[in-house]
Amino acid sequence: MKELWFKPDFASNGITTREKLRIQLWRCVDALLFKTSLKALSRWRVFLLRMFGAKIGKGCYISPKCTITMPWNLSMGKVSAIDDHAFIKSSVKVSIGDYVSMAAFVHIVPDGHDVRARNFAWQAAPITIGHGAFIGADSYIGKGVTIGQMAVVGARSLVLRDIPENTIAYGSPCEPRAERLPREVYERYRYHHAQ
Repeated sequence: MKELWFKPDFASNGITTREKLRIQLWRCVDALLFKTSLKALSRWRVFLLRMFGAKIGKGCYISPKCTITMPWNLSMGKVSAIDDHAFIKSSVKVSIGDYVSMAAFVHIVPDGHDVRARNFAWQAAPITIGHGAFIGADSYIGKGVTIGQMAVVGARSLVLRDIPENTIAYGSPCEPRAERLPREVYERYRYHHAQ
């Protein structure tokens, strides 16, 4: 019989058995307590996420209709928002700064597979979204991407590369198109402390 090119390797996804159990426990909490909560009860959802290791600042809004797969890999600054049906596959670190607004149906996916490897090896790299950024509806942000502070990503953008700070970017693939604020205004209000 001819040898198949594909060689399954069930350890190649980087997830331990203990973490798989943790994921299943979170899915139960997500289905029974998180997604069934009233829209106004964002503090309750923040509490649940923190119970599972998320680091979330004060004043954040998190929709009951969003999905966060592994809360222990999520960090959010203060007064940031995740809107309806956003999907954050936090298989590795996803960092969201202060005053970030993430619109409906945004997908944050920091992992994927090596399609040239016989075991379809899992690959991942953290995603960082800087302070004051806005991510438009139905955008996709891929592994290893950094969105600079005060950047705007337009709706339905495919973001596979870093987006510089203080830019308006959009498209598929997403490209910077203009400055968001005049340079002198931006320099006056930009964050100078570490993220």
